[in-house]
Amino acid sequence: MTTIAYRAGVMASDSGSWIGDASHGWAVKLAKGIDGALHGVAGNAAECCAYLGWVKGGYRGDEPRADAEPDNRSSFIVLIVPPEGALRLRTAKGDEVYEAPYFSIGAGSATAYGAMFAGATAEQAIEAAKEHASGAFGPVQSIRHKD
Repeated sequence: MTTIAYRAGVMASDSGSWIGDASHGWAVKLAKGIDGALHGVAGNAAECCAYLGWVKGGYRGDEPRADAEPDNRSSFIVLIVPPEGALRLRTAKGDEVYEAPYFSIGAGSATAYGAMFAGATAEQAIEAAKEHASGAFGPVQSIRHKD
């Protein structure tokens, strides 16, 4: 389970990794593309890793795309925030575009949204999700548009 939060040029995530109901260490869930776009992934670990590898590799080759699960959910989802313009949520169904000052995906997204509504940074929103939502744990990771 994962929580990704974005606000004011910063994307943050928890780092906990799960297999079913068992936690099994830490994972990287964020990457910055060569175009400066921030990418955060949630879902199937192997597919998330393949996607982040594609981003870190400079978008070379075919983009790993999410498969539709039997219940019509995506095997993984991606939050993409370019340095300029609207953010995108990429799923097996395609992209959804949002104009929003902050955004969150994953198991603790409702908690993260509430924290950011109250003024929290992306990192603070992840800390709130770790404290008050199930599934978010581990050290907070973050990346910025302006590093």
